[in-house]
Amino acid sequence: MNCLRAGVSEYLELRRSLGFGLKKDEGLLLNFAEFMERRHAAHITAKLAVKWAQQPESTDANYLAGRLRAVRSFARYRILSDPRTEIPASDLLPRQRSAFRPHIFSEEEIARLLAACLQRRRGAKPISRWSRYTIFGLLSVTGMRVSEVLNLDLEDVDLDCGVITIRNSKFGKSRLVPVHPTTCDILKVYRKRRDEFLAGRVVKPFFISPLSCRITHSVLDRSFLRLSRKLGMRGLSDTTGPRLHDLRHTMAVEVLRRCYRAGADPERRLPALSTYLGHTHLNYTYWYLHQNPSLMTEAMARLQHRWETPA
Repeated sequence: MNCLRAGVSEYLELRRSLGFGLKKDEGLLLNFAEFMERRHAAHITAKLAVKWAQQPESTDANYLAGRLRAVRSFARYRILSDPRTEIPASDLLPRQRSAFRPHIFSEEEIARLLAACLQRRRGAKPISRWSRYTIFGLLSVTGMRVSEVLNLDLEDVDLDCGVITIRNSKFGKSRLVPVHPTTCDILKVYRKRRDEFLAGRVVKPFFISPLSCRITHSVLDRSFLRLSRKLGMRGLSDTTGPRLHDLRHTMAVEVLRRCYRAGADPERRLPALSTYLGHTHLNYTYWYLHQNPSLMTEAMARLQHRWETPA
């Protein structure tokens, strides 16, 4: 079975050379290799793959399907060196279509959220308020991923040229994000307050915590959860509700909505929006059209207008 474990390492190395992270898949596949070793199984079979995938006592069908997907992907690679490998069919543990819809923030909600960021909290340092305010605002106007904003270093934010450089983001991609002059002005204010707080100390991250280090995703999520409850966007005990990532969805939807209202062709704008957002495929950008009822209404109105009988 050491052969199978070595195969997992080779598979991960190959996929990572193509730009995939596969951190989650690595843990799953190493666990699968251990499972196979305990059973002295030399070859992947669909029966064993399904048995392993169903080991966790989980009622989440998509979680179990995701476990099997990791093995299925590896099995496609493994069959090239071991023809006796069986590739599990995708309908053995099928994924269930999610009814999830992101929360699309209104302009009023975003304004309230930003105002709440600046409110003083007992014991909190001013830099904490300004970091949250600037991060949430930047997310809302650029549609950047939360991780991309938090990973920004000082050298990545060129406020003279109005360009943010995102390095090694999802799938190992890097890209340039031009920002509006008004956004640059806010970022300049933050940088000034940041420098005053640091008092000559040099730190790498652009956005810093009161400890002068990079802000973590979990800390930012907790801050957003507290503010969204305070503003009545979710109940005190709600496990679901608006997410920080929904600011990215909101930005994309608003861009497409403005295209419709201006009479522009969203189909022609989608490739540019896709590049700006850092999507690896245009289909991911089309998702915003399909998931938002208001955009579908705009699209239907355009089609109906196109087929109106001329007077």
